[in-house]
Amino acid sequence: MSEQPVTVEAPLHGPWGQIQAWLQAGPPGAGLLLEQVAFSPVLSDQSFAPGDEELRELWGTGGWVSWLGGPAAAPLDGWPRTVDGTALAHVLTLHLADLAGVLDDQGKAVWPGLREGLPTVGVLEVFHDLRTFGSDATDQDSGAWVVRWVADPARTELVQPPEGVDTPSAACQVVLALPGFTLPPAADAAGGAEEEFETARAVEKAVRRAWLAQRTGSARGHPTLVSHVYGHSQHGEIHARALLHNVLPLSAAGDEHRLVLDLESWTALSGWFGDAGSLEVWMRDSDLQARRFDRAWCLIRTD
Repeated sequence: MSEQPVTVEAPLHGPWGQIQAWLQAGPPGAGLLLEQVAFSPVLSDQSFAPGDEELRELWGTGGWVSWLGGPAAAPLDGWPRTVDGTALAHVLTLHLADLAGVLDDQGKAVWPGLREGLPTVGVLEVFHDLRTFGSDATDQDSGAWVVRWVADPARTELVQPPEGVDTPSAACQVVLALPGFTLPPAADAAGGAEEEFETARAVEKAVRRAWLAQRTGSARGHPTLVSHVYGHSQHGEIHARALLHNVLPLSAAGDEHRLVLDLESWTALSGWFGDAGSLEVWMRDSDLQARRFDRAWCLIRTD
């Protein structure tokens, strides 16, 4: 069975009604995906130049901005390191009020099954050694990553990484959170009915083409992934959830694993997570609600 093309451009930042209409007008079976669409804010670098100049200006004057790479937010009691002393790379500082404000309460109210969970004040920061894939239950014990919540960051300073932090490329990129959505990845439909897989693949390609057009002005070229909060893994969840069952076991009845961040390494963080892979931050829902960010689990996905 040949893949059914999607002719209408995906409403990347559209309200729920536009997303609903887009899927209903899509290839046969696309309407069934409405039950699985997830609200998922995206991190956009459009209109921001690379480097830390805008970051320093905006951060110091109270701007609601997030950033990839570069310095960390203060206060920071010692730069995070692995147990062998290797300094971690600063991956992300996420401004939580900006994230929470991508849609107002009225806009969020119409989203079916809306799920958020992060605090709405301060910043969330991610540090990683960029080499530990998170596939072994002892990986966190090595200090390979740190996920921390800073409820009241200092605006008067930024903390520079120590000399010798080894990253595949230099990066400091301001980003803003914008409304977005994700759909179940086609990779997770590969073992099912062919019709369902072709529909999932067509819709997935349409979304990625729309992102490419927004970033470059043309839908031609190789589509890239996008950094986002919550939602679905862009690399597929079946393998990841099976792995998490072993390395981050659930103990409480009704608990589950939640994808908190999915950060791509095609653009600003070029080459940081393997061969154009992604860094995923997962948490037990119980830990997310209790703000136990030290229990977060990081996966580098290159599959």
